[in-house]
Amino acid sequence: MKRKQRLVAVHVTTTPAPGAPTIVPVGGESLEELLELWRVVQIQPLGPGSGTGETYAALLLLEEASTEPSLGRLGFGRE
Repeated sequence: MKRKQRLVAVHVTTTPAPGAPTIVPVGGESLEELLELWRVVQIQPLGPGSGTGETYAALLLLEEASTEPSLGRLGFGRE
């Protein structure tokens, strides 16, 4: 079964302030909204982000989340 995939540009903060998010999508969506329908497959750093050494740009490779809760990670049923 093929699943849809999506790339999302993000800023990653290595030392976030208390209560601040660590990963922030550039497009304005919240990470929580994205993870409701997608799961993270890979994160690829792109280099320095917004000028500080504590933030860098990255791409998240997302894959459509499984709609069948009975399937395990490799597609085998769990009991």
